[in-house]
Amino acid sequence: MVVAQIVKVRNNTLRTFNVTPGDLFYKTSVDGQPIAEDSFKVPPGFDQVTEGLTVPWQSVSTTGLEITEASSGACIRCVVGSVETEGDNRDWLQFRNADWEPVDENRWIPLGQRHLLGAVGSAQDLALTFRDGRDKSDPDLPFRISEVIHFENPMKAASPNTVFLNIFDLASSLSIPNSMLCNTMFNTLGAFHAAIEVYGEEWAFYRTPNPTSCGVCKSLKPRYHPVHVYRQSVNLGNTNLKDWEVRYLIRGKLAAKWPGGTYELLRRNCIHFCQELALALGVSPVPGWVRGLHETGASIFQMPWPLSAVHSALFGKAITNGRGEDGEDQDATSNIAATDATFTSATSLARAPSAPSGLVTHWQSPGPRHSTGST
Repeated sequence: MVVAQIVKVRNNTLRTFNVTPGDLFYKTSVDGQPIAEDSFKVPPGFDQVTEGLTVPWQSVSTTGLEITEASSGACIRCVVGSVETEGDNRDWLQFRNADWEPVDENRWIPLGQRHLLGAVGSAQDLALTFRDGRDKSDPDLPFRISEVIHFENPMKAASPNTVFLNIFDLASSLSIPNSMLCNTMFNTLGAFHAAIEVYGEEWAFYRTPNPTSCGVCKSLKPRYHPVHVYRQSVNLGNTNLKDWEVRYLIRGKLAAKWPGGTYELLRRNCIHFCQELALALGVSPVPGWVRGLHETGASIFQMPWPLSAVHSALFGKAITNGRGEDGEDQDATSNIAATDATFTSATSLARAPSAPSGLVTHWQSPGPRHSTGST
């Protein structure tokens, strides 16, 4: 079944609510602190990041995600389950009253196709927002509790200065193995590409055929890539920098430190760039399960010969005789780059005149020229 996990809770009303998770498989924490009791209070103005807070599956929960208004005692139970008229392969986020009777069915949310115990397929991230209003039939009455509850895309509910780590499977063929190793039940390691998104702009680091070209790219379409498969976004917190300060940080300070020729598969890649950028933005670091595979690989190949010799053969950094630093033919990496329709130059924001539509373009350091790059 689909796992619906709530990553943020906000209360924009003057009413107070109590939230009871009701899922035995997950331990809930609010703002990084585990909740001391079975429920937590959501007073007016509440705006916190949550972890391990899910909408339980109807088949395994006796209470659902229980939301109670403190003053009136009105209760709504939120569960994930199928709808008979929609068949058995699709799950919905449903509203039930205290007696488990369906309510507000027109506001039920389709979540997607089912999968087994969160092990295959990605979870659905949601933001829980309480917004008040007046009943149309009687303007003197406030909204019923079921009408106050809104489940939204967490990206839309976040403030502009929220920093997201956008995580991609390196290829579609790795989506299932990555899901088996990293899912809502546990996280170990996986093969990922990563980028940082803040103020609606996504930044990443790539290898370039020209070693002097800047490897830092700004995406034209965040959370999309023609080769890597978007998986999920992790909220790293809010930066205190303004939007122009973030751009200056990247263009004026970090760009010169990350030429595309220094890209190295295990020790200096997109994840390392995200780690440095996150540190500079003053937010949480890249989670260990995202870094795990590269760090493990780097540690293994740091060992003495013969592993170091194997590493040199597979991941040599020099770009010579038509070979890229990841051991691929330049023709092959150029084919990958030619499919990328998402990136633009971070200085001029103009596409290279000779590049086909949508090529990856990078800063040239120094000088105004641009060259195409690859993942």
